[in-house]
Amino acid sequence: MNVWLVSREYAGIAEAGGVKNVARSLSESLARKGHSVTLFIPLYACTDIDTVQHFECIWHEPVFVNCAGKNVTVTFCHGSLNGVSIVFVSQRQFAEKKAVYVYTQEEEKLNPQNRHGTGHRDALELNVIFQKAVVEYGDTCAAEEAPDIIHCQDATSALVPVFLNFKKQLSPLSREFYQKTKCVVTIHNAGPGYHHNFDSLQTASNLTALPVSLLEKGLVGQSVEPFLLASDCAILTTVSPQYAEEILSSKTETAGLGEALSKKGSKIRGITNGIDFDNYDPRDTSKSHLPFAFFPERKELEGKYKCRSFLLENYGREDSVLMPGVQKFGCLELSQGEDQPVFIVYHGRLVRQKGISVLIEVSRHLLQNNFPVRIVCVGQGEGELEDSLATLSREFRGRFLYFKGYDRSLARLCTASADFSLFPSFFEPCGLEDFISQIYGTIPVANATGGLCKILDEETGFLFSPCTPQKLIEILEPLIRIKTAAPDIFLPMIAFAAQHTRTVYNWDRVASSYEKIYEEAMTLSC
Repeated sequence: MNVWLVSREYAGIAEAGGVKNVARSLSESLARKGHSVTLFIPLYACTDIDTVQHFECIWHEPVFVNCAGKNVTVTFCHGSLNGVSIVFVSQRQFAEKKAVYVYTQEEEKLNPQNRHGTGHRDALELNVIFQKAVVEYGDTCAAEEAPDIIHCQDATSALVPVFLNFKKQLSPLSREFYQKTKCVVTIHNAGPGYHHNFDSLQTASNLTALPVSLLEKGLVGQSVEPFLLASDCAILTTVSPQYAEEILSSKTETAGLGEALSKKGSKIRGITNGIDFDNYDPRDTSKSHLPFAFFPERKELEGKYKCRSFLLENYGREDSVLMPGVQKFGCLELSQGEDQPVFIVYHGRLVRQKGISVLIEVSRHLLQNNFPVRIVCVGQGEGELEDSLATLSREFRGRFLYFKGYDRSLARLCTASADFSLFPSFFEPCGLEDFISQIYGTIPVANATGGLCKILDEETGFLFSPCTPQKLIEILEPLIRIKTAAPDIFLPMIAFAAQHTRTVYNWDRVASSYEKIYEEAMTLSC
């Protein structure tokens, strides 16, 4: 099967959110299964091509796309990585961007209007140019090059099937690209702020040049939704069966998108993401990026606790020196004669969706009531939430540590050093950090929502509901007491969780589910 995967981000090349991991892991798994796989991704100023093989800067004929009433010239570069062919979509607006979706501090220094951490002002225009370029590229393909499937990752590429289908209907084109190619669109997050929707019909019409009569089919209130338009000409999937059900039943926040899809009778297939265990393998420090090796599946955790000592010694002290891009608030101290405290970690984005308000209240309760815990948080996001965590570090000096920013090795070290990891997300499409916790012998405690329901309650972790501070406290307090009284009591759970994650959620197995979706898509008439 010839599969094109379309994504604004890809691990190791241009990184932003969780989409990058899915895009790369799925592409490489499909390639290992013998499929021809081509990734389409923009060429940004931040693109890392160091690991890309056989990179060619001038490759393929240019194409011309219409966006916002302008004819835009797009060229293509080419390379390969681990069996995946890569087509870089090259255009000036992408080449100026130093991050995938948001402005960097450097860009803010050059232009104060480009506020660090805010989305690109021309984001919708970028999406349209990218998606149209993929379709125009397909229009140049010889019959043997035309893909069987175009798999679009998230809302930034969800209009590809719409543009393709519109060109197909516009005239009786005989090209193989239009006759055989089918589309799959994966919803990675249907929450508010992730739709990349147009604020009005006029905006959508001006940017896309699609007829208003077509765009009206994507209306939710005043907004035009790419996912809703795609549902007419592509199979929709999302990243866990539970999240698919929550979207269509309006049990999660979608700003009206879920209701509109349900009213339309749209189906969403849920396929739970996998994880590349080999990239995290705690037995191999060159892969885990941890200072010591250990193997939770065999209950061999000596290296895990050496990692904790390393964290305390190198990053927990008041005077610790950190890597660039990370700020430290607070420190971790152990009182003389104190029994080994229970270590709790949160690593993730600091946004409302992740339940940070719950995390803050629970942390304050545990620390004010002198529970034998140390709490470590790693992440960045909304300024108010960052400030709240920094305040906790001052209030509870020596017992609460906050790292603002991101460094892969540090984030993994914090997760591997902990006994429990917290996931109080109000909604969560799939989740990757719970996988990483389990691989590193850290027990996840999570709200029973979306993809977090892949945690087997009381077998690979603990689930709670509703997502309130009181309920999380009700779960955590006895866990802390049990862990303190009997430090090895959770060893069987740790071993089973690590083994379960490695075997059940490996990407080759997950890719087989996508193969079935592709086969189904190829039978569609649209």
